Amino acid sequence: MRQKIITVLVLVSVMVTAFARPALIGHRGSYWGVENSAEAFFAGAEAGYLYLETDVKVAGDGTFILIHDDDTKRLGGNLNIAEATIEELKAETYTQTRGGVEYTGKICTLEEYLQICKDHGCIPFIELKWADGINNNDCSNLGRMVETVMEYGFGDDAIINTSMRDCLKYIRDNYPDFKLMFLCNTNWETYFDWCVENDMGAYIQAGCFDKETVVKFHEKGLPVGVWTVNTVNNYKIYGNYGCDFIAVDYLSTENLPELDPYAPLVPNKIDYPDHKGIIQESYEPVLDQSVTIQDGNVKKALFYEYRCLVLEVY
Repeated sequence: MRQKIITVLVLVSVMVTAFARPALIGHRGSYWGVENSAEAFFAGAEAGYLYLETDVKVAGDGTFILIHDDDTKRLGGNLNIAEATIEELKAETYTQTRGGVEYTGKICTLEEYLQICKDHGCIPFIELKWADGINNNDCSNLGRMVETVMEYGFGDDAIINTSMRDCLKYIRDNYPDFKLMFLCNTNWETYFDWCVENDMGAYIQAGCFDKETVVKFHEKGLPVGVWTVNTVNNYKIYGNYGCDFIAVDYLSTENLPELDPYAPLVPNKIDYPDHKGIIQESYEPVLDQSVTIQDGNVKKALFYEYRCLVLEVY
């Protein structure tokens, strides 16, 4: 039986703006500063990235600090994260050459990072790294970390991602409304059903998925992010896959190409299996009724000339 079609009389250009632009995530803040440093976060905010991504570990004194590695050696330090205090970590100065420029910076705490996000209108995108009380065998520090994020007012917006599924499950069970994403690569397919069961999207490495992957998650109402993209061409590829989030190091937010307006929409393969849901010129739909919708509450829709044909709303 053909699905009823509801039409909304709006300009296509308005709908395209709402649907076709994925949110950019500043990877470890940005390329303009020591990774995960305050300076990198400031620069990422200045560059216009909506989300600022960071890695979280636990120092020896229980402080949540932002660093990718188990020690500070790659950045010019000499400390083991799990054994060092925040005072010892703050005493070190780190250096990193990126794009031919040498940057210096200090270790950043979770609280400092959250305040930067708050001050600059950015949203935290937090990757959990294996640490004391944040791992698949021990989640004893997870509640304290999540509540810290909530204390800064990001309980409804912040996103936590990790490949540690037990950590994600702990958060989902204890903080059911928190936004979560499973960090993965080619193994996304193995854990697709698990993601659906636990209501979390996928944050997938570039080169490890295609448009059908995004459609599969979108059909279940789940978002997809990709890491890490730094060229306009790849932005266009993954944007036209329909990705909701694109992590970048230094991609400019200016003069990005227009994307396929149909890309983020779930194709209506039942009524239009040969055309992936796009209404053809020769097809004249029978309009059922006109309704008014708010931005962001459309689940399935098709575009036809100057009309948006809504197949399903939340």
